[in-house]
Parts: sequence; structure tokens; C-alpha cells
Amino acid sequence: MQYSLPWQDKNMKQHSKSRGFTIPEILITLGIIAIVLSTAVPGISSMIKDNRLATQLNSVVTHIHIARAEAVKRDVRVIMCRSSSPNATTPSCGGLANDWTSGYIVFADDGNYSNNLYDSGTDTLLLRGQSAASGVTILTSSSWNRNLEFNPDGSINESAVAFMSLCDDRKSDNGRQIQVAASGIPRMFSGNIDCDPSTPTP
Repeated sequence: MQYSLPWQDKNMKQHSKSRGFTIPEILITLGIIAIVLSTAVPGISSMIKDNRLATQLNSVVTHIHIARAEAVKRDVRVIMCRSSSPNATTPSCGGLANDWTSGYIVFADDGNYSNNLYDSGTDTLLLRGQSAASGVTILTSSSWNRNLEFNPDGSINESAVAFMSLCDDRKSDNGRQIQVAASGIPRMFSGNIDCDPSTPTP
């Protein structure tokens, strides 16, 4: 005859009472998780998109300030032009009209004010603006179409206020915009902006 010790008998009773989750309990738990995720994920996605736009906006504005400061410091004209190849060994101005999504470059002009193009032999390359983050478009007004020119006194060589809009798939309600007046100082706006300032809304 076998006898179990008191402590063994107690453990056996406790073990016999233990059990796993039932199917209804698992389904209820999964339902709660699904509800939480359905409310949290859109908010997180929107926050990520907002941060992406803000980062892009701040980068462009910083480069505008640098371009203006360099024009004053060097006492020459500094040009910020759109480029389809900003990371090339020898980048060039170009790309699609009014579309700065692919990037841009900033350079100190050699004095050949007639073409506004970067010449690696004589001009000084100052900055390379990277292409926009995935899902972000950067479009400009006609006054900021190919380039933005800063004079030695810090002003821009444009007859009208220059507009640049940064938008994603949420369009104008969550877009960002940069406006540069004759002084060359950029101003930032957010929400309810025109995502394509090249064709202003009446």
C-alpha cells in the first residue's frame, strides 16, 4: 500500500483545481484588444504623419535661414533651386515644374546671374536638401518655381510672395506651408492651406 505525504496530497488537490482559459474568455479578451487597437492605431498613424510633415518643414525653413545668412555673409547672391539629383557628385538644378519633392540644392552664385544654375567649377555648394519623406509632396507657387534667390542684403529676388506647400494624403486640412516675402524671412502656417500653390484656389 502506498501512502502520500500530507504536503503531496495538498499539492495534488491544488493541481486538480487549476485550469486554463476557456474559449469564451479568450474570445472576450481578443475582442477587447481589437477595440483598443481600433481606437489607438488611427491616432498613432496621424501622429507619425504630423511628425513627418513637421520634420520636413523645419528642415526646409532651416535651409532658407542658412541661405539668407550666407548671402549676407558672403556678400553674393545665394540660390536655392529644386533638383532631381541633390545627392549626385555634381548635382544640378532641374526637376519638374513647381515640384520640389525630389529635393534641392543651395549654392553661392559666382555672379553669373543670367542662368541661376549651379556650376561646380565656380560656384560653392552649400547644402543638399533631401527628397521628401514617403507620402509627402512639396509644391511651390510660380514665384518659387525653379529657385529662390537671396540677394546680398538678405532679400529675395522675387516680385511676389513665394509659397511652398507640404502635404500628405490628408490634404490641406493637415498641410504645412512656408511663405517668403521680399525680406527673405520665412513664415510658417499649418492647416487649411493650398496644397498646390502653383494653381491658387479662387
